[in-house]
Amino acid sequence: MLIARRLLALALSLTAVTAAAAEPLPTPAGDFALKATLRDGGSLDLMRLGDRMRVEMLPKASPAMVVGLLDLKAAKMVLMVPSMPKMAVQMELPPEYNFASLKGSGVRTGTSEVAGEPCDLWKIDATASSHGTGPTLACITEDGIALRTEMDIQGKQQVIYEVTSVTRGPQDPRQFMVPPGVQTVKLPKSAVAAMPGLAPFVSGLGQ
Repeated sequence: MLIARRLLALALSLTAVTAAAAEPLPTPAGDFALKATLRDGGSLDLMRLGDRMRVEMLPKASPAMVVGLLDLKAAKMVLMVPSMPKMAVQMELPPEYNFASLKGSGVRTGTSEVAGEPCDLWKIDATASSHGTGPTLACITEDGIALRTEMDIQGKQQVIYEVTSVTRGPQDPRQFMVPPGVQTVKLPKSAVAAMPGLAPFVSGLGQ
């Protein structure tokens, strides 16, 4: 009985230590703009203004740039492509597009540097990962900018997104609005992913 009690006490103490090690992930403290490379070799330009992001993505498999206007608070995204200059498509925000503003909790595992910026390495549980699987390893600055995210995909650690340059400061609010004269159509994510012009953008950061 005494041994059992000691083992139970040890288990509880280890659980408490593990729980205490987890911390909320840093969130962006201000507005910024950055450039990054994607897992498929494509490029990405991102601007952030409060809870809104503008993403200009050119996946390697896509012939043209696609623009996404993201509302992180409402979990909505509007997509615009050159092949549909007078129309935009609104859909629910795929979980992949939280990559630059990770949510949840994680454990600090060290420090690193990306694009000349110091950042802390965070190991994020699958439930807290923006991609829904894990574990995810992210390098996040003190002011909450995710400079690199890596994920274990089929047993291999892969870089999903890595920043090449970042600039902090106010952003132009007009860049986060649908241009005048463009009609917005609401479609389910499944329908958007099936459209040839939009599928590379929707899956560009996915697995």
